[in-house]
Amino acid sequence: MSRLEAESESTSRRAPLIGALTGIRALAAFWVFLRHFRTEIVDALGPGPVTQLVIHISSAGYLGVDLFFILSGFILTYTHLTTMTTGYGWRKAVGFLWLRLARVWPLTAFVLMLFGAYFIVQALSSGDPSYLAQADPGRLVMHLTLLNGWFPSTLDWNGVDWSVSAEWMAYLTFAVGVVGLSRFAAVASRRVMITVIVLLMLPVLIVGASMQDDTIFLFANDSYVTAAGVLPIRVLGEFWIGAVLSLLLHRHLGAAAESGVAGRWRRLPLASLSAAAAIVVLLVVAYNDPLHFMRAGQQEFHDGVDMIAPAESIVVLPLFVLLIATLAVCPRDPLSRLLSTRPFLLAGRASFAFYLVHPLVIGAGLLAASVLHAESGPPLLIVGIGTAAAAWFSAWILWRFIEEPARKLLRRMLPAHIRI
Repeated sequence: MSRLEAESESTSRRAPLIGALTGIRALAAFWVFLRHFRTEIVDALGPGPVTQLVIHISSAGYLGVDLFFILSGFILTYTHLTTMTTGYGWRKAVGFLWLRLARVWPLTAFVLMLFGAYFIVQALSSGDPSYLAQADPGRLVMHLTLLNGWFPSTLDWNGVDWSVSAEWMAYLTFAVGVVGLSRFAAVASRRVMITVIVLLMLPVLIVGASMQDDTIFLFANDSYVTAAGVLPIRVLGEFWIGAVLSLLLHRHLGAAAESGVAGRWRRLPLASLSAAAAIVVLLVVAYNDPLHFMRAGQQEFHDGVDMIAPAESIVVLPLFVLLIATLAVCPRDPLSRLLSTRPFLLAGRASFAFYLVHPLVIGAGLLAASVLHAESGPPLLIVGIGTAAAAWFSAWILWRFIEEPARKLLRRMLPAHIRI
């Protein structure tokens, strides 16, 4: 079989796109952006009940990565379970890992180089050698090998790519565990699958709720060093929740994705209701946070506005699972329709680039605000909107000219007999 024929056959066997699950990636990435920009939101809007409401939602943006982890397990199972387990062998496992590496590594490495350039420019322009100290070569190697999140450390270089390292850990388990997942799918009932999802969820909920306020479900309670064991509990638990959820909904996905022909319950706005319920739960938890104990030296308020994201907000996790499930099987839902529109699909495809580059763009936006003396009110709000727009434009550039070309190039490097 020629390479062209192999690629054609692989394409024909590819699972149909579930547009809403691509679109929601854009919302998850932007939610993380809002968390990192929430102090400026306070300065732009000024103190008040509306600002407090916005900040409660923004501060919980750390949960955007949890949405990503569940989505990753769901989509990879939906896309690769059959192709990987048909004639499974070490070549299939290596091929899968190569394709996942092709998806995440080139852009991760490129943005790390952008951070290195940023450190050098800042050191030269300010004369502050501390910027060069941030460009630690040993830690760069850890980032480039995607091992930076596996061991307790501070967040350095591109601090947000700890989640890419976590994803790599999940990919390794999937490459081996997909065989067991396939056997499980063949013998497990729906009730058993739901039970497994609940059991996988419990450690995530317990560990997450035990952490301090304003946590990003990552740091130890007494420092800003990543906590040992938290990463595998969080990422592997949520990734495999997504995988089992995909099995649970398997019989419904084809019809929902291809034709939209569904039963009466699928025509209900279940995804919209799930999203609304998640927001309500986050706000109820935030407004009734029983514990306000802080890390040493960290402010609880900014300009009189509570900036805390309660650790207990992790209780929204079951609603995230329900949201992903309903988006997948309820294509007629208003939220599903919105997330399946062309702008959201494009933003969803560029969401990984947006996630990786947004800290640099935020830094540039803050520098612009300082130069323009836009430190509060409408001027800062305008700068903030411009920063968000610049982040999405930068993400599109990186996706279009770095991420996608590199992915396609590395995919073509796979031998024709390895079809994933």
